[in-house]
Amino acid sequence: MSFSLRKRWAALPCAALAVALLASGCSSGDSGSSAPIDKSVLGPENKATGAPIKLGFVTTGPRAPVHTEELEVAKATVAYVNTHLGGINGRPIELITCEDEIQVSLARNCANKFVQSDAVAVVTGDYGNSDTIATITSPSAMPYFALAGGGQAMVLPNTYVMGNPLNGLIGVPAAYAKQKGYKKIAVLTVDSPVAVEPLTKLGPLAFGNAGAQADVVAIPLGTADMTPQIQAALEKKPDMFHLLGDVSFCAAAIKAMRTLNATQPVMTVNQCVGDSDIASQIPGGYQDLLVVANSVVDPASKETKLFEAVVDGSGAKMPDTAAAPYMAILGLRSALEGMTGEVTRATVAARLGSMAKPEPLPLTPASTFQCGTKPISFGPNICSGNALLGKAEEDGSVVDVKTIDTAAVFATPGR
Repeated sequence: MSFSLRKRWAALPCAALAVALLASGCSSGDSGSSAPIDKSVLGPENKATGAPIKLGFVTTGPRAPVHTEELEVAKATVAYVNTHLGGINGRPIELITCEDEIQVSLARNCANKFVQSDAVAVVTGDYGNSDTIATITSPSAMPYFALAGGGQAMVLPNTYVMGNPLNGLIGVPAAYAKQKGYKKIAVLTVDSPVAVEPLTKLGPLAFGNAGAQADVVAIPLGTADMTPQIQAALEKKPDMFHLLGDVSFCAAAIKAMRTLNATQPVMTVNQCVGDSDIASQIPGGYQDLLVVANSVVDPASKETKLFEAVVDGSGAKMPDTAAAPYMAILGLRSALEGMTGEVTRATVAARLGSMAKPEPLPLTPASTFQCGTKPISFGPNICSGNALLGKAEEDGSVVDVKTIDTAAVFATPGR
Protein backbone atom coordinates (compact mmCIF):
# COMPACT_ATOMS: atom_id res chain seq x y z
CA MET A 1 0.00 0.00 0.00
CA SER A 2 1.10 3.55 -0.69
CA PHE A 3 1.71 5.38 2.58
CA SER A 4 1.31 8.71 0.81
CA LEU A 5 -2.13 7.71 -0.44
CA ARG A 6 -3.20 6.72 3.05
CA LYS A 7 -1.96 10.08 4.36
CA ARG A 8 -3.85 11.90 1.63
CA TRP A 9 -6.99 9.95 2.47
CA ALA A 10 -6.73 10.69 6.18
CA ALA A 11 -6.18 14.37 5.47
CA LEU A 12 -9.44 14.75 3.60
CA PRO A 13 -11.97 16.71 5.65
CA CYS A 14 -15.06 14.84 6.74
CA ALA A 15 -17.24 17.42 5.05
CA ALA A 16 -15.73 16.43 1.73
CA LEU A 17 -16.77 12.89 2.28
CA ALA A 18 -20.24 14.02 3.26
CA VAL A 19 -20.47 15.87 -0.04
CA ALA A 20 -19.42 12.65 -1.63
CA LEU A 21 -21.59 10.77 -0.12
CA LEU A 22 -22.82 8.24 2.12
CA ALA A 23 -23.56 10.96 4.60
CA SER A 24 -26.24 12.59 2.57
CA GLY A 25 -29.41 11.54 4.30
CA CYS A 26 -30.88 10.71 0.93
CA SER A 27 -32.30 7.61 -0.65
CA SER A 28 -33.56 6.74 -4.09
CA GLY A 29 -37.08 5.94 -5.09
CA ASP A 30 -40.46 7.11 -3.90
CA SER A 31 -40.61 8.70 -0.47
CA GLY A 32 -43.00 6.04 0.69
CA SER A 33 -46.41 4.57 0.15
CA SER A 34 -49.76 5.95 1.31
CA ALA A 35 -51.07 2.39 1.65
CA PRO A 36 -51.68 1.03 5.16
CA ILE A 37 -48.55 -0.30 6.84
CA ASP A 38 -48.42 -4.10 6.95
CA LYS A 39 -47.08 -4.95 10.39
CA SER A 40 -47.03 -8.67 9.63
CA VAL A 41 -43.72 -8.22 7.79
CA LEU A 42 -42.08 -7.72 11.19
CA GLY A 43 -42.48 -11.43 11.78
CA PRO A 44 -43.33 -13.25 15.00
CA GLU A 45 -42.16 -11.99 18.36
CA ASN A 46 -38.77 -13.21 19.48
CA LYS A 47 -37.99 -11.05 22.48
CA ALA A 48 -34.45 -10.56 23.71
CA THR A 49 -33.81 -11.14 27.40
CA GLY A 50 -31.02 -10.77 29.90
CA ALA A 51 -28.43 -8.07 30.45
CA PRO A 52 -28.47 -5.47 27.67
CA ILE A 53 -25.67 -4.90 25.18
CA LYS A 54 -25.15 -1.16 25.31
CA LEU A 55 -24.28 0.90 22.24
CA GLY A 56 -23.45 4.59 22.03
CA PHE A 57 -25.46 6.49 19.42
CA VAL A 58 -24.80 10.11 18.49
CA THR A 59 -26.86 12.30 16.21
CA THR A 60 -27.35 16.00 15.53
CA GLY A 61 -30.49 16.41 17.62
CA PRO A 62 -33.51 18.67 16.99
CA ARG A 63 -31.66 21.86 17.96
CA ALA A 64 -29.24 21.49 15.05
CA PRO A 65 -29.74 23.48 11.82
CA VAL A 66 -30.27 20.16 10.02
CA HIS A 67 -32.34 17.49 11.75
CA THR A 68 -33.33 14.26 10.01
CA GLU A 69 -35.06 12.38 12.83
CA GLU A 70 -32.27 9.83 13.12
CA LEU A 71 -32.87 9.29 16.83
CA GLU A 72 -36.51 8.33 16.26
CA VAL A 73 -35.50 5.84 13.58
CA ALA A 74 -32.66 4.44 15.70
CA LYS A 75 -34.97 3.83 18.66
CA ALA A 76 -37.56 2.18 16.43
CA THR A 77 -34.89 -0.05 14.90
CA VAL A 78 -33.64 -1.15 18.32
CA ALA A 79 -37.22 -1.91 19.39
CA TYR A 80 -37.65 -4.09 16.29
CA VAL A 81 -34.38 -5.92 16.89
CA ASN A 82 -35.21 -6.53 20.55
CA THR A 83 -38.81 -7.62 19.97
CA HIS A 84 -38.62 -9.58 16.72
CA LEU A 85 -34.99 -10.57 16.10
CA GLY A 86 -33.97 -11.62 19.60
CA GLY A 87 -31.58 -8.69 19.99
CA ILE A 88 -27.94 -9.66 19.53
CA ASN A 89 -27.43 -13.31 20.42
CA GLY A 90 -30.58 -13.22 22.54
CA ARG A 91 -29.65 -10.11 24.51
CA PRO A 92 -31.40 -6.76 24.08
CA ILE A 93 -29.70 -3.68 22.68
CA GLU A 94 -29.78 -0.53 24.80
CA LEU A 95 -28.80 2.81 23.30
CA ILE A 96 -26.81 5.42 25.18
CA THR A 97 -27.68 8.55 23.21
CA CYS A 98 -26.01 11.91 22.73
CA GLU A 99 -26.63 14.98 20.55
CA ASP A 100 -23.89 17.19 19.13
CA GLU A 101 -25.93 19.93 17.35
CA ILE A 102 -23.32 19.68 14.54
CA GLN A 103 -20.68 21.14 16.86
CA VAL A 104 -17.25 19.55 17.11
CA SER A 105 -16.93 20.41 20.81
CA LEU A 106 -20.21 18.66 21.60
CA ALA A 107 -19.23 15.70 19.43
CA ARG A 108 -16.05 15.43 21.49
CA ASN A 109 -18.16 15.46 24.65
CA CYS A 110 -20.32 12.68 23.24
CA ALA A 111 -17.29 10.55 22.40
CA ASN A 112 -15.89 10.98 25.90
CA LYS A 113 -19.29 10.12 27.36
CA PHE A 114 -19.31 6.85 25.43
CA VAL A 115 -15.73 5.97 26.35
CA GLN A 116 -16.52 6.50 30.03
CA SER A 117 -19.75 4.48 29.82
CA ASP A 118 -20.24 0.72 29.74
CA ALA A 119 -21.16 0.75 26.04
CA VAL A 120 -19.27 -1.88 24.03
CA ALA A 121 -19.35 0.11 20.78
CA VAL A 122 -20.52 3.33 19.14
CA VAL A 123 -22.77 3.28 16.06
CA THR A 124 -23.78 6.17 13.79
CA GLY A 125 -25.74 6.69 10.59
CA ASP A 126 -25.39 9.84 8.47
CA TYR A 127 -23.11 11.73 10.79
CA GLY A 128 -20.86 14.68 9.99
CA ASN A 129 -18.51 14.59 12.97
CA SER A 130 -17.36 10.99 12.59
CA ASP A 131 -13.68 11.98 12.59
CA THR A 132 -14.10 13.66 15.96
CA ILE A 133 -15.66 10.51 17.40
CA ALA A 134 -13.01 8.24 15.87
CA THR A 135 -10.07 10.25 17.19
CA ILE A 136 -11.35 9.66 20.73
CA THR A 137 -12.79 6.15 20.51
CA SER A 138 -9.86 4.70 18.56
CA PRO A 139 -7.07 5.24 21.12
CA SER A 140 -9.50 4.12 23.82
CA ALA A 141 -9.89 0.76 22.03
CA MET A 142 -13.62 1.36 21.65
CA PRO A 143 -15.16 0.00 18.42
CA TYR A 144 -16.85 2.62 16.26
CA PHE A 145 -19.19 1.28 13.56
CA ALA A 146 -20.41 3.89 11.07
CA LEU A 147 -22.45 3.89 7.91
CA ALA A 148 -20.17 6.62 6.58
CA GLY A 149 -17.13 8.45 7.85
CA GLY A 150 -14.44 11.03 7.24
CA GLY A 151 -10.77 10.63 6.41
CA GLN A 152 -9.66 9.73 9.93
CA ALA A 153 -12.48 7.23 10.33
CA MET A 154 -11.15 5.38 7.29
CA VAL A 155 -7.73 4.65 8.76
CA LEU A 156 -7.80 4.75 12.58
CA PRO A 157 -7.82 1.40 14.42
CA ASN A 158 -11.03 0.09 15.97
CA THR A 159 -13.14 1.91 13.38
CA TYR A 160 -15.37 0.26 10.77
CA VAL A 161 -17.20 1.99 7.91
CA MET A 162 -19.92 0.12 6.03
CA GLY A 163 -19.59 1.94 2.71
CA ASN A 164 -17.04 3.94 0.74
CA PRO A 165 -17.75 7.68 1.10
CA LEU A 166 -15.73 8.42 -2.04
CA ASN A 167 -18.00 6.36 -4.27
CA GLY A 168 -20.27 9.22 -5.30
CA LEU A 169 -17.46 11.71 -5.69
CA ILE A 170 -15.02 9.56 -7.66
CA GLY A 171 -15.61 5.81 -7.47
CA VAL A 172 -18.88 5.36 -9.36
CA PRO A 173 -18.14 7.76 -12.23
CA ALA A 174 -14.73 6.14 -12.68
CA ALA A 175 -16.14 2.60 -12.57
CA TYR A 176 -18.94 3.52 -14.98
CA ALA A 177 -16.46 5.17 -17.34
CA LYS A 178 -14.42 1.97 -17.30
CA GLN A 179 -17.52 -0.10 -18.13
CA LYS A 180 -18.42 2.13 -21.05
CA GLY A 181 -14.91 2.77 -22.33
CA TYR A 182 -15.16 6.53 -21.75
CA LYS A 183 -11.85 8.40 -21.79
CA LYS A 184 -12.77 11.98 -20.86
CA ILE A 185 -14.98 12.93 -17.92
CA ALA A 186 -15.97 16.53 -17.20
CA VAL A 187 -16.55 16.89 -13.45
CA LEU A 188 -18.53 20.01 -12.55
CA THR A 189 -18.25 20.68 -8.85
CA VAL A 190 -18.94 23.37 -6.31
CA ASP A 191 -15.84 25.52 -5.96
CA SER A 192 -14.99 24.52 -2.40
CA PRO A 193 -11.90 22.81 -0.97
CA VAL A 194 -14.06 20.12 0.62
CA ALA A 195 -15.13 19.01 -2.85
CA VAL A 196 -12.13 19.94 -5.00
CA GLU A 197 -9.39 18.48 -2.76
CA PRO A 198 -10.55 14.84 -2.94
CA LEU A 199 -10.98 15.15 -6.69
CA THR A 200 -7.46 16.45 -7.18
CA LYS A 201 -5.79 14.17 -4.62
CA LEU A 202 -7.49 10.85 -5.34
CA GLY A 203 -9.23 11.46 -8.66
CA PRO A 204 -6.14 10.71 -10.77
CA LEU A 205 -5.85 7.27 -9.15
CA ALA A 206 -9.49 6.25 -9.69
CA PHE A 207 -9.93 7.70 -13.16
CA GLY A 208 -6.46 6.52 -14.15
CA ASN A 209 -7.36 2.96 -13.16
CA ALA A 210 -10.43 3.34 -15.36
CA GLY A 211 -8.30 4.39 -18.32
CA ALA A 212 -9.87 7.83 -18.22
CA GLN A 213 -9.00 11.40 -17.37
CA ALA A 214 -11.13 13.83 -15.39
CA ASP A 215 -11.34 17.54 -16.16
CA VAL A 216 -12.39 19.19 -12.90
CA VAL A 217 -14.40 22.38 -13.43
CA ALA A 218 -14.93 24.25 -10.15
CA ILE A 219 -17.90 26.63 -10.24
CA PRO A 220 -18.84 29.06 -7.43
CA LEU A 221 -21.96 28.08 -5.51
CA GLY A 222 -24.83 30.34 -6.49
CA THR A 223 -23.86 30.65 -10.16
CA ALA A 224 -27.22 30.99 -11.89
CA ASP A 225 -26.05 30.70 -15.51
CA MET A 226 -23.46 28.00 -16.15
CA THR A 227 -23.58 28.28 -19.93
CA PRO A 228 -19.98 29.60 -20.22
CA GLN A 229 -18.56 26.79 -18.08
CA ILE A 230 -20.54 24.09 -19.87
CA GLN A 231 -19.57 25.50 -23.26
CA ALA A 232 -15.89 25.46 -22.30
CA ALA A 233 -16.21 21.88 -21.07
CA LEU A 234 -17.95 20.80 -24.29
CA GLU A 235 -15.10 22.18 -26.36
CA LYS A 236 -12.85 19.51 -24.78
CA LYS A 237 -15.22 16.81 -26.10
CA PRO A 238 -15.99 14.90 -22.89
CA ASP A 239 -17.62 11.48 -23.03
CA MET A 240 -19.59 12.11 -19.83
CA PHE A 241 -20.45 14.79 -17.28
CA HIS A 242 -20.45 14.28 -13.51
CA LEU A 243 -22.16 16.87 -11.28
CA LEU A 244 -21.34 17.51 -7.62
CA GLY A 245 -23.34 20.09 -5.73
CA ASP A 246 -26.71 20.85 -4.22
CA VAL A 247 -30.10 20.92 -5.94
CA SER A 248 -29.83 24.49 -7.24
CA PHE A 249 -26.27 23.95 -8.49
CA CYS A 250 -27.22 20.87 -10.46
CA ALA A 251 -30.43 22.36 -11.80
CA ALA A 252 -28.46 25.29 -13.23
CA ALA A 253 -25.93 22.91 -14.79
CA ILE A 254 -28.58 20.71 -16.39
CA LYS A 255 -30.44 23.75 -17.76
CA ALA A 256 -27.23 24.97 -19.40
CA MET A 257 -26.56 21.53 -20.89
CA ARG A 258 -30.06 21.38 -22.36
CA THR A 259 -29.69 24.92 -23.73
CA LEU A 260 -26.45 23.89 -25.45
CA ASN A 261 -27.94 20.60 -26.69
CA ALA A 262 -25.30 18.52 -24.91
CA THR A 263 -25.85 14.83 -25.64
CA GLN A 264 -23.32 13.26 -23.25
CA PRO A 265 -24.56 11.08 -20.38
CA VAL A 266 -24.82 13.01 -17.10
CA MET A 267 -24.17 11.45 -13.69
CA THR A 268 -24.75 13.02 -10.32
CA VAL A 269 -25.31 12.23 -6.66
CA ASN A 270 -28.56 11.85 -4.77
CA GLN A 271 -28.53 15.23 -3.06
CA CYS A 272 -28.23 16.91 -6.45
CA VAL A 273 -31.68 15.72 -7.47
CA GLY A 274 -34.62 17.86 -6.41
CA ASP A 275 -38.33 17.12 -6.16
CA SER A 276 -40.95 17.29 -8.89
CA ASP A 277 -41.33 21.07 -8.43
CA ILE A 278 -37.64 21.59 -9.22
CA ALA A 279 -37.85 19.08 -12.07
CA SER A 280 -40.66 21.09 -13.67
CA GLN A 281 -38.32 24.08 -13.93
CA ILE A 282 -35.76 22.10 -15.98
CA PRO A 283 -36.44 21.36 -19.67
CA GLY A 284 -37.03 17.62 -19.73
CA GLY A 285 -36.67 17.42 -15.96
CA TYR A 286 -34.20 14.84 -14.64
CA GLN A 287 -35.00 12.28 -17.31
CA ASP A 288 -32.22 9.67 -17.80
CA LEU A 289 -29.85 11.31 -15.34
CA LEU A 290 -27.54 8.68 -13.82
CA VAL A 291 -27.75 8.91 -10.02
CA VAL A 292 -25.42 7.49 -7.38
CA ALA A 293 -27.77 6.23 -4.67
CA ASN A 294 -27.08 5.50 -1.02
CA SER A 295 -30.12 3.34 -0.32
CA VAL A 296 -33.29 2.36 -2.10
CA VAL A 297 -36.73 3.14 -0.69
CA ASP A 298 -38.97 1.38 -3.20
CA PRO A 299 -42.55 0.96 -1.90
CA ALA A 300 -42.89 -2.32 -3.79
CA SER A 301 -39.84 -4.01 -2.28
CA LYS A 302 -39.91 -6.30 0.76
CA GLU A 303 -37.04 -4.37 2.35
CA THR A 304 -38.91 -1.08 2.13
CA LYS A 305 -42.09 -2.61 3.52
CA LEU A 306 -40.08 -3.90 6.48
CA PHE A 307 -38.45 -0.50 7.00
CA GLU A 308 -41.84 1.24 6.89
CA ALA A 309 -43.27 -1.22 9.41
CA VAL A 310 -40.29 -0.75 11.73
CA VAL A 311 -40.50 3.05 11.77
CA ASP A 312 -44.30 3.27 11.80
CA GLY A 313 -45.30 4.99 15.02
CA SER A 314 -41.75 6.17 15.73
CA GLY A 315 -42.72 9.83 15.55
CA ALA A 316 -40.54 10.43 12.50
CA LYS A 317 -42.45 12.47 9.92
CA MET A 318 -40.03 11.71 7.06
CA PRO A 319 -38.31 8.47 8.09
CA ASP A 320 -37.02 7.68 4.60
CA THR A 321 -34.64 10.65 4.91
CA ALA A 322 -33.28 9.14 8.13
CA ALA A 323 -32.80 5.53 7.06
CA ALA A 324 -29.07 5.59 7.86
CA PRO A 325 -29.29 4.48 11.52
CA TYR A 326 -31.65 1.67 10.49
CA MET A 327 -28.99 0.47 8.05
CA ALA A 328 -26.14 0.87 10.55
CA ILE A 329 -27.85 -0.78 13.53
CA LEU A 330 -29.12 -3.74 11.52
CA GLY A 331 -25.70 -4.03 9.90
CA LEU A 332 -23.93 -4.08 13.25
CA ARG A 333 -26.41 -6.60 14.59
CA SER A 334 -25.83 -8.95 11.64
CA ALA A 335 -22.06 -8.60 12.02
CA LEU A 336 -22.19 -9.52 15.72
CA GLU A 337 -24.87 -12.21 15.56
CA GLY A 338 -23.39 -15.60 16.35
CA MET A 339 -20.65 -14.32 18.64
CA THR A 340 -19.78 -16.67 21.45
CA GLY A 341 -18.39 -15.81 24.84
CA GLU A 342 -18.32 -12.46 26.56
CA VAL A 343 -19.38 -9.34 24.65
CA THR A 344 -16.81 -6.64 25.39
CA ARG A 345 -15.17 -3.85 23.46
CA ALA A 346 -12.25 -6.16 22.71
CA THR A 347 -14.38 -9.06 21.47
CA VAL A 348 -16.59 -6.76 19.39
CA ALA A 349 -13.49 -5.21 17.79
CA ALA A 350 -12.08 -8.66 17.07
CA ARG A 351 -15.35 -9.74 15.49
CA LEU A 352 -15.69 -6.65 13.31
CA GLY A 353 -12.05 -6.75 12.30
CA SER A 354 -12.38 -10.22 10.78
CA MET A 355 -15.96 -10.84 9.66
CA ALA A 356 -16.21 -14.43 8.43
CA LYS A 357 -18.63 -13.75 5.59
CA PRO A 358 -20.33 -10.91 3.74
CA GLU A 359 -23.55 -9.61 5.25
CA PRO A 360 -26.38 -7.82 3.39
CA LEU A 361 -26.28 -4.05 3.54
CA PRO A 362 -29.87 -3.09 4.46
CA LEU A 363 -31.95 -1.15 1.91
CA THR A 364 -29.36 -1.70 -0.82
CA PRO A 365 -30.22 -4.37 -3.41
CA ALA A 366 -27.53 -7.04 -3.72
CA SER A 367 -24.94 -4.99 -1.81
CA THR A 368 -22.93 -6.53 1.01
CA PHE A 369 -20.28 -5.51 3.50
CA GLN A 370 -17.52 -7.50 5.19
CA CYS A 371 -15.29 -5.60 7.57
CA GLY A 372 -11.70 -6.77 7.71
CA THR A 373 -11.44 -7.60 4.01
CA LYS A 374 -10.01 -4.17 3.13
CA PRO A 375 -11.49 -3.82 -0.38
CA ILE A 376 -10.05 -0.28 -0.55
CA SER A 377 -6.36 -0.60 0.28
CA PHE A 378 -5.70 2.97 1.38
CA GLY A 379 -8.95 3.09 3.39
CA PRO A 380 -8.53 -0.14 5.38
CA ASN A 381 -11.60 0.44 7.54
CA ILE A 382 -13.99 0.48 4.59
CA CYS A 383 -16.10 -2.67 4.62
CA SER A 384 -17.54 -2.68 1.09
CA GLY A 385 -16.40 -2.23 -2.49
CA ASN A 386 -19.96 -1.87 -3.78
CA ALA A 387 -22.01 1.15 -4.76
CA LEU A 388 -25.47 1.79 -6.19
CA LEU A 389 -26.26 3.46 -9.50
CA GLY A 390 -29.74 4.20 -10.80
CA LYS A 391 -31.47 6.27 -13.44
CA ALA A 392 -33.75 9.24 -12.81
CA GLU A 393 -37.18 9.71 -14.28
CA GLU A 394 -38.39 13.15 -15.33
CA ASP A 395 -39.77 14.00 -11.87
CA GLY A 396 -36.54 13.00 -10.10
CA SER A 397 -37.62 9.53 -8.96
CA VAL A 398 -34.67 7.14 -9.17
CA VAL A 399 -35.39 3.72 -10.64
CA ASP A 400 -33.55 0.70 -12.02
CA VAL A 401 -30.95 0.84 -9.24
CA LYS A 402 -28.14 -1.69 -9.64
CA THR A 403 -24.93 -2.55 -7.82
CA ILE A 404 -21.64 -1.41 -9.32
CA ASP A 405 -18.21 -2.54 -8.12
CA THR A 406 -15.85 0.36 -7.41
CA ALA A 407 -13.02 -1.45 -5.61
CA ALA A 408 -10.93 -1.91 -8.76
CA VAL A 409 -10.71 1.80 -9.56
CA PHE A 410 -9.28 2.50 -6.09
CA ALA A 411 -6.58 -0.17 -6.37
CA THR A 412 -3.11 1.14 -5.57
CA PRO A 413 0.00 -0.05 -7.43
CA GLY A 414 0.87 -3.60 -6.45
CA ARG A 415 -2.69 -4.45 -5.40
